[in-house]
Amino acid sequence: MSFVLLAGLLLVGDLVGGFQTTAYASEGDAKNDRIIGYWQRGEGEAIIEVRRHEGGYHGVIVSSTRRPETVGIEVFRQLQYDAEEGAWHGRAYSIKRKREVRIDIEVPKADQLDLTAHILIFTRRVHFKRIADEAVMGRQVADR
Repeated sequence: MSFVLLAGLLLVGDLVGGFQTTAYASEGDAKNDRIIGYWQRGEGEAIIEVRRHEGGYHGVIVSSTRRPETVGIEVFRQLQYDAEEGAWHGRAYSIKRKREVRIDIEVPKADQLDLTAHILIFTRRVHFKRIADEAVMGRQVADR
């Protein structure tokens, strides 16, 4: 499977929502809510906002300098937290390929998100870095 396909599936870095979030909702939810916030794969990539959603979590592109038309697209879907594994399982939507793949997400540190995509018999691990709320708010104003 081509890395281009995977990159297209994971070019979710251009996802950013327009609302401010908190990294940890409450002490009781700290483990499963640590996924909440803004995430970016690399400098210049899209920013994705992960929020608690009805029945789980989801991630939406909130900022993208390279592909502004992708802002507002939900790229992480149906994320459910598995307390035993300490990970989230769900789907990622590929804007380029217009299809979904199964994903697993771990947040080993407050500022690090590791996503594993499962495509047929292949897996690909991608790392994201947390972006401060203030940085995203300033960027969204500049993107307009």
